[in-house]
Amino acid sequence: MTIESKPTTKRAVRGVMWTYASYYSGKLLVFLSTVVLARLLSQDDFGVAGYALIIINSLNVLGSLGVGQALIYRRKDPRATDTAFWLGLSISLVLFALTWLFAPWVGAFFEDPRAIPVTRALSFSFPLFSLGYIHDILLRKELSFKSKFIPDLSKSLAKGFFSILFAFLGHGAWSLIYGQLIGEVVASIVYWVVVPWRPSFYFSRDLAKKLLSFGLNIVAVNSLSVLLNNADALFIGRFMGAAALGVYTLAFRIPDMLVMQFNALVSKVIFPFYAKMREDTDNFKRGFLYTTKYTTLATLPMGVGVAVVSRPLILTLFSEKWAEAIPVMQALAIYTVVISLVYNAGDVYKAQGRPEILTRLTFVEAALLLPALYLAITVDGRIATIGWARVFVAFVITTLDLFIAGRMLEVSFSDLSKAISPGLGAASFMALVVSLFLIPLQEIAPIVQLSVGVCVGAIAYLGSLWVFHREVVLDALGILKKAMVRR
Repeated sequence: MTIESKPTTKRAVRGVMWTYASYYSGKLLVFLSTVVLARLLSQDDFGVAGYALIIINSLNVLGSLGVGQALIYRRKDPRATDTAFWLGLSISLVLFALTWLFAPWVGAFFEDPRAIPVTRALSFSFPLFSLGYIHDILLRKELSFKSKFIPDLSKSLAKGFFSILFAFLGHGAWSLIYGQLIGEVVASIVYWVVVPWRPSFYFSRDLAKKLLSFGLNIVAVNSLSVLLNNADALFIGRFMGAAALGVYTLAFRIPDMLVMQFNALVSKVIFPFYAKMREDTDNFKRGFLYTTKYTTLATLPMGVGVAVVSRPLILTLFSEKWAEAIPVMQALAIYTVVISLVYNAGDVYKAQGRPEILTRLTFVEAALLLPALYLAITVDGRIATIGWARVFVAFVITTLDLFIAGRMLEVSFSDLSKAISPGLGAASFMALVVSLFLIPLQEIAPIVQLSVGVCVGAIAYLGSLWVFHREVVLDALGILKKAMVRR
């Protein structure tokens, strides 16, 4: 597959670049607020922000019941768009009321009354998010990722700026809550400015049923995924307390920002392309392998790199107070690496109209993960062991996921190995070189260790790719160049 024959690849890469730029330009401010909070708050106080993070993740997945994904999958139908808007708004209002009413249960579960007001405050995210959600979906459906830059950037900047502002004003964990709500308000306003579409007063029960029949499968998967993604935090908060949750939350923040969120951004871009290519089997297969190859080229060095330099990274950014998070970050960074190998497969199932496969796989993951986490907490009791339990289960599920996606697209194990091997081999070599360089630097200032580790790691990774997979590097550079050049 030559670059010239792949206009779809260029548009996909350009979409990822625009989405990545808009997200991370503001995410940097959110990360800075995390650094500020880590230095201003105790571990126990920071754990309350961990409660908030769990709630935020839950709100994000339940807010639309998969209506947006169903709208992308369906052919153009203005009536479906109107119906989706009012359906989503209605769902959000119901969820707002239920979340407000059942907030005391959250406090009872964590045995911490501070979780109650946080939950109730975040319940406003439901209606705020729904007001701009369909506008976001319309841009994604039309692959207008450049147009998405403005609302996405506005939301990220608002969240980051106000989180930092309220942190300096002494609002502690509430800084994240205020930033989240203000970000949702700003995003909805900007979406209505950027997207000319306006909902009419039309609602079809038949269309609503069709949207929900597709969307509920995805919501079932996403809800279970949210439960599983937050199961470790739920277990820690319930059995080990807010201080342990604060350590775990902080340790996961950087791997999540660099690797997991990158995967999520790629998924947002790739799913509409997959949906358009679902009837072209050969093109779909090539697109899957290309996405897997170039996604792992980015995620593997980030995840492995964080694991290798986790000690100087935490000591430099968060101070000695958070040294307990070092082994936890190492485990969670490896977890994100394993997950990145299979993140692309979920979009294959959805684009093929088979989201139920994701549901079944998620049930299998739940059957493995929940007992593993419980044993890690009750038998060993160390926070890092919980992270390694996630690594073990992720490896099993990743293997199964790749096998199923490969069978569906008639992709051989050899083809998958060729797609993953450049990034995996170069990242492994990078880890070895950086580890050796850091051994004699243990007594030097952490910031020096971090700087050396990052520089040496970048040289080792890129050098390994250039020596052993030069054609991949040249191909990637060609795709990026053509993606940035408008024809």
